Amino acid sequence: MSRFHLLEINLVSAQDLEPVSKVMHTYAVTWLNPERKLLTRVDQHGYTNPTWNEKFLFRVDNVFLNSDTSAIMVEIHASSWIRDILIGTVRVLVNNLLLPQATSRKGKSRMRIVPLQVRRPSGRHKDSQRWCHASR
Repeated sequence: MSRFHLLEINLVSAQDLEPVSKVMHTYAVTWLNPERKLLTRVDQHGYTNPTWNEKFLFRVDNVFLNSDTSAIMVEIHASSWIRDILIGTVRVLVNNLLLPQATSRKGKSRMRIVPLQVRRPSGRHKDSQRWCHASR
């Protein structure tokens, strides 16, 4: 029988995003399973440096947590009248977010801030995004 955990991810901000329009109102979409996507609120003021600071909780099992290929996907979009514009994507392996068991104390949060590169639709990297991961 597989034991379930709550994986908590805090999507903090992005910096130096590609300016895809004069007025950028950005939001992020995140998921473990593409059929269950979660969205941040739209940042109205950050332009190319949006701040969301939003927490997402995912129910995961031990197999997911211990797999070397388990990943979280994030897409960053600019809200638009006609069609939202994809600014970039991030794929991060869950193992890169988790602190080793030895560094966390029982009952304490295992928080870790991780800077990540945003991949543009062209495939190039430039922009950065900050995540704050806490506990499983």
